[in-house]
This record gives sequence, structure tokens and C-alpha cells, in this order.
Amino acid sequence: MLNRSYIKGHKVHPHYLTDSKILSLQKSINFSLEEEKLVRVIRHLSDTTKLKIYLLLHKVEEISVTDLTQVLGLSQSAVSHALSDLKNLGLVESYRCGQLICYSLKLGTRKRKLLSFLERFK
Repeated sequence: MLNRSYIKGHKVHPHYLTDSKILSLQKSINFSLEEEKLVRVIRHLSDTTKLKIYLLLHKVEEISVTDLTQVLGLSQSAVSHALSDLKNLGLVESYRCGQLICYSLKLGTRKRKLLSFLERFK
């Protein structure tokens, strides 16, 4: 039995939750190791620059860092830093195109897993 003395006399109220319901809710919000990794991705995508880059990469096959700086109106160091984080997360990959470094979305299941994870909370 959970110590919930604050709810005495509230059993008829809609906000009343049984102990079993509370335990069920606790279990439903625990994350697996894979989900913890997805939460890390979501946390990084909350950064405006990283999210904009990620969204831009959905619109093109690949793009150079130079072109990204032009589109975003940011310094090369800011874009490169964001791309480095996205690469470490496994969301993007880079290619050398002559003297340019180009980036594209990394093929894989991370996008599907991310969408599936978010669907869990509908």
C-alpha cells in the first residue's frame, strides 16, 4: 500500500487513482535502453540549429557545409559543431566531395524507431 494520506476522502473524485493504477503508470513511463538513446536524440534535436539541419537534410539528397551556412545564415563553426553532434548521434553521415565536405541523412532505422517511440505516448 502506497503512503497517500493526502487523498483520504477523495475516492469519489475523478482524480483518485488506485495504488495499482499508480504502479501501472510508473511502469508505463519507464524507458528501455533503446528508448533512452532516442530521448538523447530528441534532446539534441531540441536545439534549433540541429533541428533545422535535420529538417533540411530531409529535403535534399546531400548538401555541403558551405551551402548549409548560406541557407541557415550561420557561421561555419556553428554549423560544423551541430553537424558533428548529429553525426555522433548516428543521424547524418559525411562525404568528401573534392574540397567540400557534404552531409546527408544516414540510412537506417533510427527515424522509424523515433516515430514509433513518440507514438507510444498518444
